[in-house]
Amino acid sequence: MATALLVLALAAYTLFLKGRLAIRLGIDRSDRAAMYRFWVWKAVLLFAAPTLISLALLGRLGALGYMPQSFAVASARLSVVPGGWRGDAVMLWTMAGGLIGGALIGVLVARWRRRRGRAPWMLGDVGMVLPRHRGELRWTFLLSITAGITEELYFRLLLPLLSAILLGDALPGFALSLVLFALAHGYQRWTGMLGAMVLGAIFTAIYWLTASLGMTMALHALVDLNALVLRPLLMGLPKRPVSSSADSRF
Repeated sequence: MATALLVLALAAYTLFLKGRLAIRLGIDRSDRAAMYRFWVWKAVLLFAAPTLISLALLGRLGALGYMPQSFAVASARLSVVPGGWRGDAVMLWTMAGGLIGGALIGVLVARWRRRRGRAPWMLGDVGMVLPRHRGELRWTFLLSITAGITEELYFRLLLPLLSAILLGDALPGFALSLVLFALAHGYQRWTGMLGAMVLGAIFTAIYWLTASLGMTMALHALVDLNALVLRPLLMGLPKRPVSSSADSRF
């Protein structure tokens, strides 16, 4: 069964990468609200759904609340104390504070560059998903929360778990997850993919250190909220659309 579920998971991932999927579904790509809804549902159906179905069929739904023993063994092999930070809420607030501080510094740098006629520096091309006015913030907020939950379910739980069942070792699954996580951000070009791989490694380490998938989801969501909500808001988003022209990058 685990082999069939791995094939299902990889098929879902392949479908997720299809750049023209929205066109085939008849979605108007000039309708940004429709595109945001499409991205949210795509993550739910292709990342969260395969994970929950697989866990249910394997009788492993409990892995949503506790780290599988095979994961703890894998992290211990890399000299990481599994669950060493479990339940440490201070860590989450510290990370949140660090992200907010980083966002403020990023805004100051971006404004400094803008005054000198330079484009804001970003790690990867995320312009396609950035809000263009305050009315789109609700969508980028939802997209950030959705990505934090669904991507951690798929990359930090499902693939390593299937690897542990099939190979007796979760580490190959974690390694594969890092590569696939980076490729899933291919629309951000190579710098974005490199950044995604680094973030994936950090999320993995946090998962091992806290033994809490929920903590990792929260951190992931905070990173996305920083990029897609907080920084654009601090940069001074217009209150309403300034142009009705479509963005060809959709």
